[in-house]
Amino acid sequence: MLQTIKNIRNSFFILIIIFPNVSAQEITNLSWKKSVFIGKKLSNFRETVTSPALGKEAWKITLLPKDCGRDEGDYSDCKNNGRDPVVGHGGGDRARSEYYTSTKFKGEKWHSVSIFIPNDFKSVEPVSTSFFQIYEKGEGPRLMLRPKYGVLSPRYYPVNGMDSAGVVHKRLRIKDMLGKWTTILFHTKMSKDPKKGFMKMYVEDTLYNVFEGRTSFGGEHYNKFGIYHSWISRWNDKFMGEYPKQVIYYDNLFRTNKKEKLLKLIQKN
Repeated sequence: MLQTIKNIRNSFFILIIIFPNVSAQEITNLSWKKSVFIGKKLSNFRETVTSPALGKEAWKITLLPKDCGRDEGDYSDCKNNGRDPVVGHGGGDRARSEYYTSTKFKGEKWHSVSIFIPNDFKSVEPVSTSFFQIYEKGEGPRLMLRPKYGVLSPRYYPVNGMDSAGVVHKRLRIKDMLGKWTTILFHTKMSKDPKKGFMKMYVEDTLYNVFEGRTSFGGEHYNKFGIYHSWISRWNDKFMGEYPKQVIYYDNLFRTNKKEKLLKLIQKN
């Protein structure tokens, strides 16, 4: 009887190895957790969908108007924690439907993200919006992929405290992205050495943007994806109308050591 149970266990283990969760691997090779989600009106803001998708499935992310939450500590997107007079550092005036990786990295990496923006997508400018981030643990964002003035472009936050638009080689316009998938690659080297650090953005193997300089305090880094709004108070209902719901679709959320390995994982139209 014991031998039979062992045989069943071994067979089950073999099945897990041979038949992994293929659909999840089509979307990502990373593990993800919800970010600052406690108390949100829409707690299940990620849906697995079959259309639109580059492979069998993709992820649909929805952010309801001003739908803020808090984390397991005292940080809240809804209200400043009172320890810091600067809202940007103390919480508040924000909302997000966002995930972050539990796996951290240092040094040089290749990252990919495919984004599908629906034709009926509405901007919330002048509210600041981010669709993808590279974040340094305990310090803040090093890169945010942000829609602004009709362009989806990276905003770099090097460790000197000043944000930078980087060197723009080509612009990725939101109107050209509507109703179709756009795959973006980032080649990054997180370094305290200003002569070694860099972050480069590619679309279809074409260099769009680059920042070179000190890109890290030397800590661990991780990725975020989803819709993140900050400075929501900039929206004036009287003049701008009803605050819109936003929906974005994601695929190809991969991170690798080498470009060749990344390209093998990426699914194309």
